[in-house]
Amino acid sequence: MKPLIFIYSHDNVFQGVKQESSQLAIRKSDKDGNPVFEQIVFDEAYFPKFRELFFDAQAEVTPAVSRYLRDIPAEPEYFETQDFSKDRDYTFSLLMPDDFNMHMAKPADIKIKQFIIAYIMYRWLETKLPEESATYRERANAILPEAKGLLERRLNPIRRKHRLW
Repeated sequence: MKPLIFIYSHDNVFQGVKQESSQLAIRKSDKDGNPVFEQIVFDEAYFPKFRELFFDAQAEVTPAVSRYLRDIPAEPEYFETQDFSKDRDYTFSLLMPDDFNMHMAKPADIKIKQFIIAYIMYRWLETKLPEESATYRERANAILPEAKGLLERRLNPIRRKHRLW
């Protein structure tokens, strides 16, 4: 079995969401032509909301990768969602079969991070810009199965019903 460790830093994911929301906000204005930058950019003023959405995204990723999850001993305070001083990052370990194609680990890591950012953006924009929110929801819904598929890649593909997997 091959262990894989995935770490998604709170700060790194937050910067990704902030950058994505900033790029969107630059292009948007309200019906009167006024900029909506302040309302759309997900910045430091919204840390509690970011924390909530970051945990929600984790709740979506964990079942998707649960087939390979390895138990990690954790202290009870690990699960405290209100304490901003500890355990801010999302970390999980997977125990992959020996025939797992290790070249797929980095692409899976990238896809999971893309999912987390898209999911947070989708939830952030639900009430602000429903049309844009739908775009991010579709993106998130497409990315997570891709990440899961990358974790299913093997060195010697299994032949099933005349197809290689």
